[in-house]
Amino acid sequence: MAFFELIIAIAAFLSVSAAFVFIMLVIGIRKGDRASHLFDAPDTALDALTRSFLGVGVRHSHHEEN
Repeated sequence: MAFFELIIAIAAFLSVSAAFVFIMLVIGIRKGDRASHLFDAPDTALDALTRSFLGVGVRHSHHEEN
């Protein structure tokens, strides 16, 4: 019986952790989802984490000279 309870506890912990990460990503996307804002470096650690996790990094202007 203890093994079953351990499996349920691990599943609950992983579910809550995944939900927490998803909520933090949504908040980060909502806060940083401005076209002009994406040309700048991330302002907060959450913004940097969101960009890193989603793989968007910092966008560069198309009008920028090389």
